[in-house]
Amino acid sequence: MPSQFDLSYYDPPPQLARHVLALFHFTWEEAEIADRHPGALGHLVLFPHGSGALHLGGGSEPIASDAHMLAGFETAAPFTIKGPWHAIGVSLSPLGWAALARQPASTHFNRFIPAGELLGEEIDHFAKDINARYRSDELSGKAACDLLAQWIEPRLHPVPAPHETLIEHTFAWLGSSLNPDVELLFSGLDYSRRQAERLVTQYFGLSPMALARKYRAVRAASLLAQPEITDEGEAEIATAFYDQPHMIREIRRYCGYTPTRLGGPEEPLFQAMLRMKNLDRLKNFRRIG
Repeated sequence: MPSQFDLSYYDPPPQLARHVLALFHFTWEEAEIADRHPGALGHLVLFPHGSGALHLGGGSEPIASDAHMLAGFETAAPFTIKGPWHAIGVSLSPLGWAALARQPASTHFNRFIPAGELLGEEIDHFAKDINARYRSDELSGKAACDLLAQWIEPRLHPVPAPHETLIEHTFAWLGSSLNPDVELLFSGLDYSRRQAERLVTQYFGLSPMALARKYRAVRAASLLAQPEITDEGEAEIATAFYDQPHMIREIRRYCGYTPTRLGGPEEPLFQAMLRMKNLDRLKNFRRIG
């Protein structure tokens, strides 16, 4: 990772483990920053330093507020920032997004939203205070992450128990294979196929087929970005796709790279987020079957 860029992850407190996949703090000291965000999972992020824009589908979402949220993106989203840029945030599971935002992920997909639009004035006041204390060196990045987790915990709202089961089952299904069988998802749910598709889309932002397709590409890219990957590991990834041209097309579509460029020096934040522990936590959810 380049010396100007630093990213640290912290485990959430145990009582938040089903809602918060990771806490994170990063700093990037350059004046002009360009990278991209994979947008695989929801986030709540505070920005004590830096402003810019995220570029989605031919339009742009400004990055200018003290706090922003995202439910996810269909494909990786480029951004440009006037630095230095610092961020304090949490990566949310689909359950965490639903419990905190109380809004369908599907209606907020492909957006980068000022957090006050979803969480009200409380988050604006909290973010301004935390960011000011961070800028004055009263708070470290880790301390600010801990306070953000403390702020989130009492504001998580109940999600219907059958929907929690569906979310956890879907998350576990995604982690069961690089190319999970959608029929295995439906067979493990107490809903009709149409109901299951509607609820998965509501909580994950994409239909089951589209969700599996995106995660296959993002997780394959994450594995291919590892410098220690073996020839056998690459061959295993390749079996998840029809052929190599298909794999290249899918990774390019969802990540903006061909596999030969993965792990290279361009867009270091994107590379780091591909390797982040969030996707590894898929395996921690209950097993399918």
